Amino acid sequence: MNEVIKLWSKRRSDYWTMAVKYLKLIGNSGFLFTLYLLFVFGSYYYGQFLQWLPDTFPAIVFFTLIFTWLMTRGRTRTFVKQGDLIFLTPLEGRLGSYIRASIRYSWLMETFWVSLTLLVLAPLFFDRVAPHGSSLLFILACMSLLKLWNLSAGFEEQRILDSMHYSFHTWMRAGLNAVAVYALFSQQSYLIIGSITFALTVFYFGYFQQLAKNYSLKWERLVDIENQTVMTFYRVANSFTDVPSLKSKVRSRRWLSPLYKLVPYSKTRVYHYMFARSFFRANDYFGIFIRLTFLGVLFLTIVELDWGRWLISVLFAYMTALQLETLKNHYDTSQMVDLYPVGDDVKLAGHKFWLLTAGVCQSLIFFIATVFSYGLAAGSVVLVLAVITYSYHIYVRLGKKYASSLLA
Repeated sequence: MNEVIKLWSKRRSDYWTMAVKYLKLIGNSGFLFTLYLLFVFGSYYYGQFLQWLPDTFPAIVFFTLIFTWLMTRGRTRTFVKQGDLIFLTPLEGRLGSYIRASIRYSWLMETFWVSLTLLVLAPLFFDRVAPHGSSLLFILACMSLLKLWNLSAGFEEQRILDSMHYSFHTWMRAGLNAVAVYALFSQQSYLIIGSITFALTVFYFGYFQQLAKNYSLKWERLVDIENQTVMTFYRVANSFTDVPSLKSKVRSRRWLSPLYKLVPYSKTRVYHYMFARSFFRANDYFGIFIRLTFLGVLFLTIVELDWGRWLISVLFAYMTALQLETLKNHYDTSQMVDLYPVGDDVKLAGHKFWLLTAGVCQSLIFFIATVFSYGLAAGSVVLVLAVITYSYHIYVRLGKKYASSLLA
């Protein structure tokens, strides 16, 4: 048992040693300053939003939907590796302490995210649900226990191989979570909440634990869950620094295929075409661009301060350009690309082209949204600032990145 716990502790330590290095780079990139600015703007408009919110707004239903999703989502982090399919499967019967340590760790991490979400929504809670801090703390404690129940039950249900049967269990947990969360936020009596707690406990020991007796661990699924979790972290870190370990995830998006034909067939345009495929299909660059553009438009239309809109246009243009700069490293692990008879100047030209294209599209969208909300003068300033931000990335930062990689 000691050796099993040592193995789990070492793997957790190895992961956080790697994660802390990337978190430091993210912190040094100006991301924390961005969060601070969003916090300042959010605090200013939160009060106005609550005053604007109609009295008929179903706050309890809103909280139920948000926290039902938070309770149901998430899986147990086991830190398993591909080699465990061979070396640990014979020891499955002696891995009880390893699994319990994984569930405890996942419980603490998930409780942190639940607490953070509840903290962000606390003003709405005090305004529409209950004015007392003790009620908020009681609900947080109960949801923490409910999260532990979900992680334990979810770990047992992942033993089921059939996808339909597996999905049914997930939806079943979601329904039970909805009942429990609604009871908490609707301020039901302690008797009802205690009855729900008792019923969930009996259901876990009477049903979910029986799954462990009837089904073995699905190691492939555990490895897949772990890989997805690590890749999600890598994708976030890759927005701020180079992550060599990031694996590409390809999405079809056939409806965007006609856009590739806009790139002329030419030796000097090879990276124009390749970066087009990467932008629309791989690592969700396109999804990141759409989300940041949507959020930028949202903030530009609700922020009434002139300097606030200027800052937001620069901020979201900068964040989007920063994300798209990582296209440079997308083909670094592909040996076939190194065989292409083209130089880095062709690669840089292709990268500049798509960064310019994305910048023009986003800047125009920001301009149109601001013009409709605040007039032509305000939109023109936003457009100029967004264009300047992208120009800095295209003609200064990007060139330096390619020059430094050549020196290396």
